[in-house]
Amino acid sequence: MKHAWRAFLVGLLLGGGWQPAVAQQAELAQLDDALIQQAFYPYAVEKPALAGLEPGTNISADSWQAAESYLPVEILDKIKAGEFAFSVQETTDLPVSEAYIEATRQHAGQVRIGDDGELSGYVAGLPFPVLDPADSQAGEKAAWNVRHRDLGDTLQVWNTFRLLDASGEADREFENYYVVAQGMHRPRAEANRWEEDGVLQKEFFHMITPFDLKNTMSLKHRFAKDSAKDADWMYTPASRKIRKLIVKHEDASFDSGFLNEDFFGYSGYISASSWKLLGSRLMLAPVGAKAAATTFGGRGTWYPVDPWELRHMWVLENIPKASDHPYSKRLLYIDQQMFVPVYMLAYDRDGTHHKTLFELYGNPQFNPGNEHIRAPMWVGESMIDYENNFASMTEVDKVVYDQPLPDDFFQLNQIVARGR
Repeated sequence: MKHAWRAFLVGLLLGGGWQPAVAQQAELAQLDDALIQQAFYPYAVEKPALAGLEPGTNISADSWQAAESYLPVEILDKIKAGEFAFSVQETTDLPVSEAYIEATRQHAGQVRIGDDGELSGYVAGLPFPVLDPADSQAGEKAAWNVRHRDLGDTLQVWNTFRLLDASGEADREFENYYVVAQGMHRPRAEANRWEEDGVLQKEFFHMITPFDLKNTMSLKHRFAKDSAKDADWMYTPASRKIRKLIVKHEDASFDSGFLNEDFFGYSGYISASSWKLLGSRLMLAPVGAKAAATTFGGRGTWYPVDPWELRHMWVLENIPKASDHPYSKRLLYIDQQMFVPVYMLAYDRDGTHHKTLFELYGNPQFNPGNEHIRAPMWVGESMIDYENNFASMTEVDKVVYDQPLPDDFFQLNQIVARGR
């Protein structure tokens, strides 16, 4: 059995193109070394290399042919139209933390999806490191993997969010400070907290500019159970009070191209959609930027133009269950090593490609102060809305992982104090 699974996973992660479905989730108390190696270190021994896509190759309107089989047609069409271009770099090995990998080894074999759609037996790490598109639950398993990807214990980001028209002019600009802290299911058991309240993570958002929104703040509690709805609060300087909100995930955020559930590829409820794992592909993606922040260019300066690289990716289809949802479906292209969505294609109710979202992850070795980090290094994002001809872009100024925060950081009274 172990040898069969090893062969399956090696073929899945090291092969190019769509992969055949040949097995079910491994029944292992612990994952063996070969499975761990292929799941988390797929580029340690051999990196993808293809004729015509060598490092330094330029992909543009005049030279797109070599990339034709390694990009979604929706992105390739924009390159053909001259909207942007990029060069190719060698694939970057970006393993996540040893603690997360070890937690996966110890606990993944006992994780199941229950009849109620919730995880059963999950402790920490990647819930389902072995996926088979023929498994009827493969889509939900991949969605749970995205939910429980390695994010570190805390993430703090200082960034600028812009709404850009087709000329690249900013219609609106916001500076903000964003914090997310994980509470439950930590790879290091001593880092677990908030378990008595069932809180998986807490998010804090503080608007710094413009003047009319300065010191507007929000707090979100995301619960470990998908069926438990988020708890959201907002503080506004005008009222000097915090009020509890009902946030609809399918609504637009700040009149931008983002829906509330679009951030980081998908941040909505798993049960709100139907999921299907379409397969595995070797693809070009804007991963491993050798800089502290992403460079944007092309039409409207909407596109990530740092070098792209070949990555093994899962393709995951998301179909919202609500009949009035703005999207008929999403396609999430998920990096297999880090299990982060790196681009997402959204389609309107008529099935037309409506938006492209790029979520960008860099090489920590080129991010001063973060060279030691073994978590996906978030360096920016861009949501391009083709129907409305604008883009919503986050440019990261500074990012800090795993810096301890005071116990009272997320308390409501502290938020009020910050707004004074």
